[in-house]
Amino acid sequence: MRLALRPSRLRGPSGRTALFLYVLLVVLPAVVFGGLLWRQLQREQQRVLLELPRESEDAARRLAEQCFRRVNIELEREFMRPFEAYRVEAFVDDLGPIRTEDTPLVSEPRPDSVLGWFSFAAPDPAQDRFGEPVSVEVLRGAGDPAAIDPTQTLLEEIVRAEFLEGPEPTESLATAELESVEFEGWGQTRSRRLRTVLLNIANAGVEECSSALDANQKLYEGEQHDVHVSYFSFRTTRVEPSGRPLLIAYRRVVMPQLAIPLIESCFEPITRDLMLIQGVAFDPEWLFSRLPEEEAAQVLGPSLRFLPPRTRLAKDPDPDVYFALDNLLPFFDMERDAAPDVMSRGTMFVAADVGERRRGFRVQNSWFGAVAFVLMISMTIGIRLLLSSVRRSREETERTRNFVASVTHELRTPIAAVKLYGEMLRDGWFKDETKRHDYLTRIVTESDRLDQLVDRVLLRRRLSDQAHKPTSGSLNAEVASVRPSLELVGGTKADDLAFELAEHLQPVQLLADGIHVILTNLVENARKYASPGAADDGDPERSQEPAILVRTLQDRKSRVLLEVLDRGPGIAEEDRGRVFEAFRRLGDEATRKTKGTGLGLHLVALQAKAMGARVSVHPREGGGSVFRVILASA
Repeated sequence: MRLALRPSRLRGPSGRTALFLYVLLVVLPAVVFGGLLWRQLQREQQRVLLELPRESEDAARRLAEQCFRRVNIELEREFMRPFEAYRVEAFVDDLGPIRTEDTPLVSEPRPDSVLGWFSFAAPDPAQDRFGEPVSVEVLRGAGDPAAIDPTQTLLEEIVRAEFLEGPEPTESLATAELESVEFEGWGQTRSRRLRTVLLNIANAGVEECSSALDANQKLYEGEQHDVHVSYFSFRTTRVEPSGRPLLIAYRRVVMPQLAIPLIESCFEPITRDLMLIQGVAFDPEWLFSRLPEEEAAQVLGPSLRFLPPRTRLAKDPDPDVYFALDNLLPFFDMERDAAPDVMSRGTMFVAADVGERRRGFRVQNSWFGAVAFVLMISMTIGIRLLLSSVRRSREETERTRNFVASVTHELRTPIAAVKLYGEMLRDGWFKDETKRHDYLTRIVTESDRLDQLVDRVLLRRRLSDQAHKPTSGSLNAEVASVRPSLELVGGTKADDLAFELAEHLQPVQLLADGIHVILTNLVENARKYASPGAADDGDPERSQEPAILVRTLQDRKSRVLLEVLDRGPGIAEEDRGRVFEAFRRLGDEATRKTKGTGLGLHLVALQAKAMGARVSVHPREGGGSVFRVILASA
């Protein structure tokens, strides 16, 4: 009597459902958000290109404003200089003995921003002095402050042309300034010691006038005199032959006439309202080239570049380059309008390279495309891994179903037989000792079958969970030790098994009972599919060939091999990589005629791995299979 239960069919996860959920939760959001990001990126690039002209014009304006600030910083330093500093020598304003020293405009190096300084006294028409030669003092810093060089000559010519030529005034310029200007918003009023003012406006040398001051010390001691200093004004002119604009900043220093009697004629200028015109001429190369280049590095963006005023634009400009322009000169509140050609030469250009922006956008788009491509590959791999995982899950479910079915056959049948024979013996159905002995033998056989199944399950767990340390040994000796048990089937010697053991094999890595487990399971598996008469298929030569062959050999690579060859139905190529999986049995468990749980070949693979060996299955020439174990050398 044989009892069997057919397990309910287990259903694994649906690949179509998993794929739909993956697309819905991963692929679709990635595509939607990627498309939105791409659209926003294109809109932003278009906005940048449309705003580039305005950005360039704003940058040119900021550049001019920053240059103007730098010029004002230079003028703040000039504004704080006392009026006597615009001379070669100046009287030292203290209470000690009269002495002079070189001014900073002579003793210190000239800044790169300055071409030179100038100072002169405005003529007085009331004294009938207008038209007489006016002394213009030009200073050039340390080195040659008094030398007549082309720059000094140029400045003298410019000063005369800008300030001394033209219609004759009808009154003193200094008097007109004092009458028309409220000094509180005009500049500064600096009270100075009278003897300081007298010595620094004297026509003669200090030595000629110092004796008069010493002789009348009580007359001048403690006296103060107001000195009115205006803020700087600006004028521009042309530098020939280049025609470049020259910016001149000048201030007016007004000193009212002295109300006390003079003691020497060398102090005669103070008998009237006196006005000195002092100023600085900025180096055109610094103002219109070096200064904007320095500030452009801080003001302009990476795609904008500064072009100096003398740059000539091509007749057919590059359409990918937008030129924004601004002029530095209008920022200065000039006293009178400059000539148009002078103003035009102060124009600065800012070039915006649209092509460079487009190249940057192409790089940005390329990076976006690369990220999208990588993401697409990742999602494709994810889909493949998902489907593979689903397939493995379904296969695992199928193997579990097969294992349940096989365990049902393998456990229920011997249990039912043991129970049946035990009940018959208990009830005394059989008085014949021969029958009783036969039933007891069957009970022991079925019990051994159950014990073997349990041992296999426990062995699988032990091989999977524990670490193993193989030792050196002889393969042939291990095969010889297990040979007697392999040749016995049901207590009788079988004739379906043959051995071919190669001589002089090198030692290999082995585990205790490892070869025994491998050969036992491989031979048992072969006997299921290759019966003792399976080799006889009508071929006279093969009719004498045993169904199973166990052999050891050494291949061309000096590797030691253990092979079990059978003449069974063989294994399809697509199933060869899966026969060593746990609970893997080919075919449908519900209709299978052979016994087993799908653990035999899996135990072979686990045992080989524990010894550092590799196991594989190959087709055998003429039909059947070859199970090959490549052992590790000791």
